[in-house]
Amino acid sequence: MLKVDLTRYHYLPCLQLSEPEQIGYSNLSDEDKDAILPIIELSQVKNEASFDDTLSATTSMIGDLSFVLDLSKDRAPPAFVPKQNPDYAKIERVQEAQNLYNQALTSLLAPDDGFANWRQLVEKFPKAVPVLQFTDLESQDKQVLRQASQLAKAGFEHLALRITQETNEAVFATAGQVAAILDSPLQLLLIIDCGQGRQRIAERAEFAKLAIARVMEEMEPSQTLQLNAVCVSDSYTQPPDGTPRLYESHSWELWRQASETFPFLFGDYGAHYRLKKASTYMPGDWRAQVVYSLREGWITYKHPNAQDPQGWIEGAKKVLGDSNCDKENDCWGSQLLEAAESGNIEGASSARFWHGAKINMHIHRQIRYAEEVMGGSE
Repeated sequence: MLKVDLTRYHYLPCLQLSEPEQIGYSNLSDEDKDAILPIIELSQVKNEASFDDTLSATTSMIGDLSFVLDLSKDRAPPAFVPKQNPDYAKIERVQEAQNLYNQALTSLLAPDDGFANWRQLVEKFPKAVPVLQFTDLESQDKQVLRQASQLAKAGFEHLALRITQETNEAVFATAGQVAAILDSPLQLLLIIDCGQGRQRIAERAEFAKLAIARVMEEMEPSQTLQLNAVCVSDSYTQPPDGTPRLYESHSWELWRQASETFPFLFGDYGAHYRLKKASTYMPGDWRAQVVYSLREGWITYKHPNAQDPQGWIEGAKKVLGDSNCDKENDCWGSQLLEAAESGNIEGASSARFWHGAKINMHIHRQIRYAEEVMGGSE
């Protein structure tokens, strides 16, 4: 099984399996892919996609590389039922596909025999660092420890544990017990997930500080010196219409505050804004968006006209011509913008490519910036 030197990574982007995220990651250079340890959350690829589609997408996207394997607990949303002239045959077909996905998700989160179904799936990815699963830690604590023990027995050298602001406080004791199961605390990766948003930065940073402190209280002092943890947050947001705008990222600000008491690695959601969907409904129109990634921010443009491919050309010109654009990105995403600036959007006339370009540029940029910051050359 995989043996990873977690200390060689500075940046751990957390990605799901949406089409833009797949495009953005897959178009990274081999050098960029080697420089990161992505946290991949298995999720529904698109409406009506099966869980087998999710697994196929993961295999195609990651290939033979190392990664952290997690599971999004977001259920596939119910089928949209229009108020006028509903097509009940279509609605039934869509709902059946969504139900099948949710059945697979429920099965993977079943705690029986140390989350045996999840462990069986994990074994399909021998180069993964599995994230321990649970839904109700107070009632599942013994099964979580069995899960950790069985994964270690199966040969997985490293395990990960994700802690969010919603996680029950019992997780801190569990983290200490998992560390004790492993031969060394170096084999445990803590993912302190502070969520997305542009508000309450200090409060979320304080959560990261408190979480790591509570875990360390459950460990021997000598063990805490070997503990690896990544602080994850994201502050990308949807741009307004019409004119280029500079949005500052607050993720590094949050990371700096959290790192006052512990040397966290840096993580985010790849500048991909995660929306909770109430149904499978998708808006009937779209507006071209173009984004250029900076060290701690983004230049964003959203075209005012709906369903206008010219918006990507106009947006590329405005974004690349903006005084804040330093043109320091050299990757697939920036090349897409440069081609559009000259009027060429061949093969990229769908929004998913432009969201993918944003993610691609963001990850490319953050790799180098994280190395500067944590290498002391900021």
